[in-house]
Amino acid sequence: MFEISKYKKSNVKISIRLPENINEMLRKIAKKEDMSFNNVIVSCIQNSLEQMNLEKYSNVDIYSINSK
Repeated sequence: MFEISKYKKSNVKISIRLPENINEMLRKIAKKEDMSFNNVIVSCIQNSLEQMNLEKYSNVDIYSINSK
């Protein structure tokens, strides 16, 4: 079962755009769980990644200029 966790090592700053309905639901979850909005988003992303087969992404170089 999916559980929201507190993350203390979230140190990479990014900007994202969310659909309004997702933003509202995540903010409701954060308020109800007495957690930061950031913790809710990180927990959701972490859970999604754990559910995926990430093997095909293991050799992708995110730092090379021409990578896709």
